[in-house]
Amino acid sequence: MGQYHKLYNLTKKEMIHPREIGNGLKLTEQIGHDYSTSSALFLLVANSNGRGGGDAPPHPMIGRWAGDRIVVQGDYAVETDPGFTDREPRVIFEDISKEVWDMLETVFAETE
Repeated sequence: MGQYHKLYNLTKKEMIHPREIGNGLKLTEQIGHDYSTSSALFLLVANSNGRGGGDAPPHPMIGRWAGDRIVVQGDYAVETDPGFTDREPRVIFEDISKEVWDMLETVFAETE
């Protein structure tokens, strides 16, 4: 079966559900392609987009998580894992997957 991972912003209480942006749930299913969870994370934590050649096109989500506490956590996580977040409080996290999908479409439509 395998372990399923999601991306959480502990500072803003937001999360991304990988399936909502076209990814599988296993860690390695979320890396290595344009519309990946890893691409989304890199864009969300970008601190200075739009100031030089090769930057992403403008989008309000780019840089939204810059400086925040972020964790990629699988469902087999235990309390002794660094960055562990308890399952119960995570139900209050806002799912921003739709906005992230829009960001990825904007960025990768421009580069295709």
